Amino acid sequence: MLKRSLRWLMAASLVLAAGVSPVQAQSGFCLVGCARDADLILNYKVEDRSHDYTSDRYFLWIKPQKIAVREVQVIAGPDFDGQFNTKFVEVASRTSGKSYTVEDVNWDQDLRALTVVLASPIPASEEIQLVLSQVVNPSSEGIYKLNARVLGTEPNPIYRYVGTWAITIE
Repeated sequence: MLKRSLRWLMAASLVLAAGVSPVQAQSGFCLVGCARDADLILNYKVEDRSHDYTSDRYFLWIKPQKIAVREVQVIAGPDFDGQFNTKFVEVASRTSGKSYTVEDVNWDQDLRALTVVLASPIPASEEIQLVLSQVVNPSSEGIYKLNARVLGTEPNPIYRYVGTWAITIE
């Protein structure tokens, strides 16, 4: 039992000591506090990640869903003081490579929610790529949680939580 614990501790130390290059896509790897379940940790990539950079691009990926997706919502925590530019939002399928027309984008400052409405739904089993350009990063360094919710095409749809991005700003 003690040997197993020591092996696990050594492996975790090596992972943490190795570090990750800023040019690599972030894996969404998180030790504690990211999401309720490991399957709910979402992958992302931020082009610059600098807190003093005025315009950045976020690539946010949502795992394939069992339903067709009509709307995507990104909810920022109260500590995220950055801004999303609603004019520069793109949605595509990473599975098929198809781009989807965005019908409407709304940034609700009070709720800290970015809602993206699609002209046509993304079919079930497609991995979704959300590209947010000209994002103003938060004013200070840190790890910021962004929660993802989707709205399906069923008769009485409700938003469903599908995961969390733990975004690092340096």
